Amino acid sequence: MTDRGAVNGRLEAVIALRVRGPAGVEVEVSAVVDTGYTGSLTLPAAVTSSLGLEQRSGGRAVLADGSVRRFDTYAAEVLWGGSWVGVVASALGDETLLGMALVAGRGLWVEAVPGGLVELRPL
Repeated sequence: MTDRGAVNGRLEAVIALRVRGPAGVEVEVSAVVDTGYTGSLTLPAAVTSSLGLEQRSGGRAVLADGSVRRFDTYAAEVLWGGSWVGVVASALGDETLLGMALVAGRGLWVEAVPGGLVELRPL
């Protein structure tokens, strides 16, 4: 199954994702594909709260700009390739980021112009 999205005005590749918490609450988020992020998913704290996600652990991360930030991790599910998949979601910042751990095993196609097509296809 191919996941599709679009390039936004800041030239970021964006994919819509459905995320589910332990009580079955679901939200749709717009996730920026971040090829420099090796984890699965980051969510804003407001989203982790609205889904009722329980904190699993925490730590510190060095971001691309060199700053060090504290983060918490949560167990969540993502509708991915037509099936619900368990992921570790980090709460860090105000953006939702889709990391390479979820992209793994898929081809990524990006038409790098505003409004351009973004596709993730199974390899």
